[in-house]
Amino acid sequence: MARLTLEKWSEIRAQFEVGASARELSSIYGVSHTAINKKAEKEGWTRNIEPAIRRKVSEKVSGYVSTDNLQKRAEAIDAEAERRAAVIERHRNEWPEVRGMVERGREAHKTAQGLENKRIAFEDLKAAKIASETLKIIQDGERRAWGLDQIVDVTKLTDEQLAAIAKGKMPA
Repeated sequence: MARLTLEKWSEIRAQFEVGASARELSSIYGVSHTAINKKAEKEGWTRNIEPAIRRKVSEKVSGYVSTDNLQKRAEAIDAEAERRAAVIERHRNEWPEVRGMVERGREAHKTAQGLENKRIAFEDLKAAKIASETLKIIQDGERRAWGLDQIVDVTKLTDEQLAAIAKGKMPA
């Protein structure tokens, strides 16, 4: 029996996951049904449609079909690291403006003369508080969406998960 390419194995997996039997696939691709079943078990192929759909969506979104190409894996990791670093840098750059609002509001409140000026300074402080809370909510959501606070051992990720990371998605 000939050794199958990764692309052929990908075809076999797709057909297996939508219901083709290992015996049917064996006769089509010239590989033993035992080899197909072993690979299916080892890689977690499933006939449960949801994981298969998630894998296919990940491939379509990323444009990266799973392979054992180490160069592609390295490129996917590097691309994701660049995107995440850009998010972190943007988050850092967003805070000085809010900090300035708080400091200006505190100083204005401390030095304000008269009830009306104190009220205006207090409103400025409230606006600063709202701005800081809003920014925190947005950044917390982005950190979750980008997986910035989640420690991921990339050596244990599948190609599909790496591809998802390369496109800015959290692996399933």
